[in-house]
Amino acid sequence: MFKAQYRIAPHLLKLFEQIAIVGALVRNSRLKVSVKAPLERDAFARSVHSSTWIEGNLLSLAQVRAVVDGRDLLVEEKQKTEVANCVGAMRQILKSKHKPVTELGLLAVHARMIKGLLARDRTGRYRSVQNYIVDARNKVIFTPPLPARVPGRMKALFAWSKDESLHPVIRSAIFAHEFLTIHPFVDGNGRVARAVGQWLLWEKGFDPLCTLGLDDFFAQDRPRYYDMIQQTRDMDGDFTHWVEYVAEGLAWAHDDVQKRIKAGTLSLQGVSLTPKQEELLGLLEKKNVLGASEIGHAMKINRARVNQLISPLVRLGIVIREGAARAVRYRLNEK
Repeated sequence: MFKAQYRIAPHLLKLFEQIAIVGALVRNSRLKVSVKAPLERDAFARSVHSSTWIEGNLLSLAQVRAVVDGRDLLVEEKQKTEVANCVGAMRQILKSKHKPVTELGLLAVHARMIKGLLARDRTGRYRSVQNYIVDARNKVIFTPPLPARVPGRMKALFAWSKDESLHPVIRSAIFAHEFLTIHPFVDGNGRVARAVGQWLLWEKGFDPLCTLGLDDFFAQDRPRYYDMIQQTRDMDGDFTHWVEYVAEGLAWAHDDVQKRIKAGTLSLQGVSLTPKQEELLGLLEKKNVLGASEIGHAMKINRARVNQLISPLVRLGIVIREGAARAVRYRLNEK
């Protein structure tokens, strides 16, 4: 059975309070859809860029945004595949963000995260070989458990995570760290650990808009991130400082979003939307997917006017157009 040792010190309680207060302020800021949508897309791209960069991917943030938007890039194929896979895995998680994190779900995330980068019999499956964690000089600093022990260790971790008395941040932080210690896969452990750590927060109602900044926090001081992981192992599994570190990251991410809202730096690259376009976006946010006739009926305008309002939104990437002719449907571009 997995047991996690940690202390809830005043510093951690203060961080929890800060996260709760700033999170409430962000949720109550009543951002317009035209501002919220690009902010969420930007946070998503930054999260993918940071998580893959931590693992050594060299694509710039601008190049990652191109991959998120589905545009082709003339870059090294492995680099592009790593980013595209991370995009796909995070979108897969977002679709199930309020559902419980399960072992099968985690294996599916790994399969998507590592698609085309490992042999098929090693994707979405626990490792059958021993792996090692090395430092920048290729010196072994930690040896994960033997392959035969991985399934049992993972089941014990999932059993521990079902404790409803755990604070969501403590649960997410410790799960991700123990996952990294077990190192259950041949490759992709870091990216999957961070992604599932976010899923555990979203499952408990934490806003993705703010928690997506956690990868940025880790990436801004990558040596500290790795030092904090190893320090917890060196302290015989006392997770106190690791939990505080993750809570600091969440507080930083929440504060960063609030500062950007207050500064008014969230915009659509200088494009102003009309009240009718704002109304249309609000309708799509409420109804998810609508056809042109449904939009026209709800807004009491004809099809030509619907097209006039929505075409610029499609060009900006705020709205996705699917289908053709009279079968066309529209939905918000969530990421």
